[in-house]
Amino acid sequence: MDTCPRVNFTAQRSLHDDGSVEFNNREVEKYIQHNYPDWLTAFHMVPQVFTFSGEQTDQVHRKGDDAEGRVYRLLHELGNDLGDPMFVIHSFSFNEQVCRGSDIWRVYGETDFVIVSKKYGVIFMEVKAVSSYGILRKRFKKAQDQINKARQALAEYLKGKVPSDASTALFRNPAFVAMPNCGRPQDSMARGGTGTSGVSGRCGFGKTCTEVYCAVAVFFNRKCARFIGLRSATTRTLGKLVDDTTRDVLQMFNSQQLALLNNVGLPRHQLITGPAGSGKTSILLHKVQALNTDISKTGKQEKILVLCYNKPLRTRLTKELERCRWVTVHTLDSILYELSPVGSKDVSEMCDEEKSALVDRVLHDRPRIHHKCSFDHIFVDEGQDFIGDWRALLKEIQAKSLCKRKFHWIFLDNNQHVYKTAAGFSEEELANAIQLNKVYRMTGSVFDQFKKYFSGPGEETEYSIGHDIMGLCIEWDKMDQTHGTALQTACDHIYRHVHRLLGNNVCGKDICVLLWTFKDVPDVVEHLQARGIQCQNAEDSIMHPVNSAIIVDSLSRFKGLETKVLILYDLPCLTDGEDGERAREHLYTALSRCFCLLIIIAPARVVQSLQSGRCQSPINQSYAGING
Repeated sequence: MDTCPRVNFTAQRSLHDDGSVEFNNREVEKYIQHNYPDWLTAFHMVPQVFTFSGEQTDQVHRKGDDAEGRVYRLLHELGNDLGDPMFVIHSFSFNEQVCRGSDIWRVYGETDFVIVSKKYGVIFMEVKAVSSYGILRKRFKKAQDQINKARQALAEYLKGKVPSDASTALFRNPAFVAMPNCGRPQDSMARGGTGTSGVSGRCGFGKTCTEVYCAVAVFFNRKCARFIGLRSATTRTLGKLVDDTTRDVLQMFNSQQLALLNNVGLPRHQLITGPAGSGKTSILLHKVQALNTDISKTGKQEKILVLCYNKPLRTRLTKELERCRWVTVHTLDSILYELSPVGSKDVSEMCDEEKSALVDRVLHDRPRIHHKCSFDHIFVDEGQDFIGDWRALLKEIQAKSLCKRKFHWIFLDNNQHVYKTAAGFSEEELANAIQLNKVYRMTGSVFDQFKKYFSGPGEETEYSIGHDIMGLCIEWDKMDQTHGTALQTACDHIYRHVHRLLGNNVCGKDICVLLWTFKDVPDVVEHLQARGIQCQNAEDSIMHPVNSAIIVDSLSRFKGLETKVLILYDLPCLTDGEDGERAREHLYTALSRCFCLLIIIAPARVVQSLQSGRCQSPINQSYAGING
């Protein structure tokens, strides 16, 4: 039986093309114009998403991938900052036939990065995960050979397409070996302090620079289509990239999480800790749904209380559990309002001290608690945010239950080092808790920034990401505050990003703009709506979602919720002292709201603070120049 032929690359002549034929140039040009319509004026990463080359358990490949991923993100930041017409191609494969008289041979291989810049020309870069000086020179020599082969292949391709002096200039232009895991050797060509590198000067192409850029850009796009395969060649809009990446991330469940979901039996009393994104809310929802089904099947009449922190999260959980007959979802505020004496002040308007005092007053009237608020099972989400003697209150809520099994599960994030958590749980309880230490609900690119805020300076974190989906790089938008007010400038930046995202088929309901405090939310909403952008707050987006409307809300109200695309504005610098610790905790909460694409709008000094990360050692980079 004949097997079905496989399509190898864009613009091949037939389905039986084995790769030895020439490309159809007209089709290649159409492909470039369709996928990169602004290729002569803008910056592009090819492919748009960094991908790993090996299995997660393969430590050799893993180290190399981590090093390449680091450089990929740095080049992405560089390209965005420069704003020049430029392509950065990752994992560029080449295979060119070389003819010298009667001698014919092929030059083939792969180089980690090729930068094709309209201003600087062609720059090759190899990345090596070298952590020991003992093997540095051996790895450097291998990288040098790879770069020289890639140069030779490109020079061969350019013959007859550009002037000969432009082709030979490739060998005068600098190339680099990046060793992110190794300190800079003394004989490195790099200038500046630790962790910095630079390329200066012109490419040497002279007047033919633009012509060479056009030829080389076409060449690399063509080769990407041929050698990287259909994954890069198939058109994927930003909207589809966001949807596909989010779907892949959300499919993750590990054995530790599944063990908690397998049945509705033991353990009945459980404290479960873990960082944001480790699946705590997902586990709670699955467990509550399973328990509700079990109650219905057995004909029992056991009531389940799900308790959470804020109103938007209550709205989300209520919607998720709307078919569960025996479940009631409350916030702590709504419980206190129900149990507080007649004529008491609105609980939502109380400060923390007033709420804590109200809990004590409510506990003095235990018969009232047993009469008005009695449940058989209790599940708590975001337990670190509750205040006062709330655990004693929960105990009273379950005190009169005749149910023998009485589930009492509390989920909390003990990385948010606020006084409320310390006052609520003993060290012994936290030590005996089930600890979820894998983060799943975000891409690797977001996690690499997020993990900077796990702990204080110099502290090591035991948490890691549980998959190898890197996703789209973080977009850093350095806001210029020299013109107009900060908020007016920010609104212009926010509008520009939202308009671009919507134009790239990202669904409005998948975009969330978060502000540090609620006071600026109405102004931002008014500005965006005046320019034709529909907006909703977090609660409305859950109860009455409008696909074309983006979410605009404050960080505190969005806690416990998530979004595919997150735009953050008004972020603080990481400084020393109590303010810096508070900023770290807020940044930890903010970044953990994002599934896939993160856009940060802030002044340059704040961006620099966040990129360096006070809670993480700066990346040491070593670059050595190669003169071909």
